[in-house]
Amino acid sequence: MPFLGQNIKILQTEAACLSRRRKNRLRRLFFKTLFITMAILIALMLAAYGVFAYLLGGLNRTTLDESKLSVTAGLSQNGKITNIALFGLDSRNHDYEGRSDAIMVASVNGKTGKIKLVSIARDTYVNVPGYGETKINHAYAYGGAELAIQTINENFNLDITDYAAVNFDSLADVIDAMGGIDLEVTEEERYQINAYLLEGEPLRESGMVHLNGPQAVSYARIRKIDSDNMRTERQRKVLECLFEKAKDISPLEYPSYIRKFAPMIETSLTNEEILELVSVGANPNLTLEQGAFPNDYIQSTGQTIGGVWYYVYDIDQAADMLHEFIYNDVPFEYYGLTEEEIAALESGGTSEGTEGENVE
Repeated sequence: MPFLGQNIKILQTEAACLSRRRKNRLRRLFFKTLFITMAILIALMLAAYGVFAYLLGGLNRTTLDESKLSVTAGLSQNGKITNIALFGLDSRNHDYEGRSDAIMVASVNGKTGKIKLVSIARDTYVNVPGYGETKINHAYAYGGAELAIQTINENFNLDITDYAAVNFDSLADVIDAMGGIDLEVTEEERYQINAYLLEGEPLRESGMVHLNGPQAVSYARIRKIDSDNMRTERQRKVLECLFEKAKDISPLEYPSYIRKFAPMIETSLTNEEILELVSVGANPNLTLEQGAFPNDYIQSTGQTIGGVWYYVYDIDQAADMLHEFIYNDVPFEYYGLTEEEIAALESGGTSEGTEGENVE
């Protein structure tokens, strides 16, 4: 019996050793599989990034000195919100010099998938660092994107460190590549489109029409029949049409569009920053909200100062309004209102004193 008990103990010991060896083999197999899987994923990511970098190779790159941008600290909200300056330049020579005919702040919320686009009228009366009080669009002509961003940051207390610029020649090419856009055009607008059309066929009719690239750019530049405020509204309509068309593009078509558009754009964004912004496009809740300065909710006047016409409004109030819109989701029409006044507006009532006077 002692002999039998000893054999049982030996068998138990061997079984325990075998169990440990199996567990060790399984553990090694698990870690080996994990490492191989990670290696494959990393290789795929590197390959994908290599393709992405290749597709963006045609971008016109610039580098900004962030120390000269007058960045307002503490606004990023843990990196959720990124503000970028967008400039449409009045150069038609496929270069990136001249005055900024269109100035916009694009605010991208990586968490919610919400994009906010705010136009600033080019005739807005602001202080341009080093040049004094003048039109905001002069900043780009005086000091390029760097001074233009500094001017926006100082006047509107923002944290912009990057930009993208397109000249109007390129914008026409972009619109044509997207197949044109459909817009409601008045007879007055149709006349102006044709009067300033740089190339191509004139627009034959008004109403809901299909515009090609040159026609759409001419539409976006119309000003004489109304105001600069309406001009920026037209520019936003064009961009909104492009935004809606972009959402319908098949992912399989992305590479061809990226290669086509990249040479038309100048930007300070790195590939990594662009990749982060592109990922927002995958958000199922992707939306676009728009606004402009001046607007019906801030008092503004058109004034001639030193023989030059300007849009004059309270820049400090505009900056506060912009911050409420970007960071607290307060639409311009609700700015400064109490909860009761907002509820009255949403129920179809009115709130006295909510609209500022906008004198052309």
